[in-house]
Amino acid sequence: TLPIADGSSGQVLTTNGSGAFSFADKGTILQIQQTHLTTTSSQSLSASTLAEISGLSVSITPKLSTSDMLVFVRWNGEPSVVQNYNMVFGIRRDSTDIGNPSASGSRAIGHAIISQGYYSNDSSSTPDSCYFSFLDTGRSSGTSQITYKATVKSQVAQTMYNQRTANDLDTDHYERLTSNIVVMEVAA
Repeated sequence: TLPIADGSSGQVLTTNGSGAFSFADKGTILQIQQTHLTTTSSQSLSASTLAEISGLSVSITPKLSTSDMLVFVRWNGEPSVVQNYNMVFGIRRDSTDIGNPSASGSRAIGHAIISQGYYSNDSSSTPDSCYFSFLDTGRSSGTSQITYKATVKSQVAQTMYNQRTANDLDTDHYERLTSNIVVMEVAA
């Protein structure tokens, strides 16, 4: 059975599996929310403890109860220790960590590791970065507000400097950068 009315621009024709067709918004971006951090901050990280990255979160209220959320995270900053290679980044939906691999023993789990900004040990003047994304298809249906947060876990206790180098000197080779988290609601 074909639909009586025309669909809207960008909609696709779908079936219910029993011969009835209808128009739907599958794959359409319904809205985009972003938090873009331009100011510097620092935070203390405890050894082997998952922490939310200061300010790197965004809230979104779904337009559809069944939509998926596409999350992009971009962090720039510098750890205060040279063991920056032992940091794992992830995503938290409200209070639930999402998209991680299965836990296995004492291994740290997450979405991405830090990209070092210098080829040698440097914990004072060269920023590092991390970029990752995840399509959240496992959220509960509904239209209640959701908050997505970027997380980090460090093997050692340290101070993490966000959007800046650790020393943050006022010279042309000590950078200040931005970080952001973007969530796109995608019609499922």
